[in-house]
Amino acid sequence: MQEICRKLRQKRKELGYSIEHVVEKTKLHPSVIKDIEDCNFENISSTYLKGFIKIYASFLEVDTNQSVEDPELVKPDVKKIFQQKTLPQKENIQKDVHQKTSAPQKRKPRPDLAKIIVERLKKISPEVRKKIAKVLIALLVAWLVFSLGRLVITKVKSFFANKPKAEKTKETVNDERSMVDIEQGQEITASITAKKKCFLRVTVDGKLLFEGVLNNGAVESWKGVKEIEFKISDGSAVYLEVNGKSIPTLSSIRKPIKSLKITPSGISIDK
Repeated sequence: MQEICRKLRQKRKELGYSIEHVVEKTKLHPSVIKDIEDCNFENISSTYLKGFIKIYASFLEVDTNQSVEDPELVKPDVKKIFQQKTLPQKENIQKDVHQKTSAPQKRKPRPDLAKIIVERLKKISPEVRKKIAKVLIALLVAWLVFSLGRLVITKVKSFFANKPKAEKTKETVNDERSMVDIEQGQEITASITAKKKCFLRVTVDGKLLFEGVLNNGAVESWKGVKEIEFKISDGSAVYLEVNGKSIPTLSSIRKPIKSLKITPSGISIDK
């Protein structure tokens, strides 16, 4: 057996074949080829050893002189079984791939729905067509009436929902303007006295002049020409005077004032 292994190794080298090339042609595992060339048969099952040696020797065209015919090494039909498991399967796969690529399946044409509908309508009698047309017209009219009614209801609801709110806002503004009279062109002076600790933000003629916390008892004054705006965390925590005139309590309960604007036209509050 050692002589056969030596011949196989020598013949492969003479032919200039790499182990990878032998693996590609014989489908044997690289470790099997190395073990055969090194006569290391412990890692190869005795059931397949004879067949592997015959495949390798046949590929290299090396005469084994019937040295591997020992029945204890391998069963006599291993080579056939091995070849049936490797080569034919590759050929079948190649044939299947060639058939799929060379002969694509034809798609069935999609039915023309428009033609089918037209043909079926032609088969309907004129009387039935008239009835269908009447039904469709009735459905269209009903849909138009429903859409129009829904639109009218929405507009009416919106009108009545917004009207009271607008009147209330206008009335509130009129009441607030009557708190103090500021002559046109007169400088606006606003003074705030803190009854308790609160947060205050002051903007005068579009510029932020103060933003912070007023402690209890603190008194601050600001002067402007066009507008003075206050944002107060608690309307019940401050006294307000405009041009020396006291303004009624902004809020009797703890409630933030989102915006209090003082202009020559009057005072407006957004709570």
